[in-house]
Amino acid sequence: MFIRDFAERCRQGLGELGMTLANQDEITEGRALAARTVSPNIATVETLARVQDLTRSSSYTLRAPDGTIAGVIAVIPLTPAARPGLAAGVFDGVCPPEGVVARPGDPVIAFYGWGMAGATWRGRATVMAGAVKLHREIFPTIPLYGRAATPGGERTLLRRIGAHAVPGPGGLVVAPPWAPARKVA
Repeated sequence: MFIRDFAERCRQGLGELGMTLANQDEITEGRALAARTVSPNIATVETLARVQDLTRSSSYTLRAPDGTIAGVIAVIPLTPAARPGLAAGVFDGVCPPEGVVARPGDPVIAFYGWGMAGATWRGRATVMAGAVKLHREIFPTIPLYGRAATPGGERTLLRRIGAHAVPGPGGLVVAPPWAPARKVA
């Protein structure tokens, strides 16, 4: 299954949760939040901005009532060129190769849950709800790949989303397409 309107679906679906497409300043602030609350060993601001420029729909923010960033979520739409790395469990989520990152209109065969972080309880809950919504409602016909960097991320990926380990050295997990899984259940 190919998705060709990834950017539009993300903007609309995550917008329903109050999230907006991140600008350069928000990418910088969001990366700082993720480094503080998740791990400093994550994609650089430059990499996040590069992927945002390519996809036009990778990083999103949620603002608190006082205007500060309450939460961030980042995803990477993946082209068919990503299949070999995904199958081998070696996808580079810190510095993804440009050739596997889908641009608007490109066929998307899967998406990578690049990261999520929250500064508040509401921020964390909203970005987790966003991850579930991306998998189950916005893109139910394609798989979600990711790596858990925290116990909360692991709970979201493995328990709430239903991911399982991909064989290989990199700790990659995959949640199969939701739509076929629901039809069987």
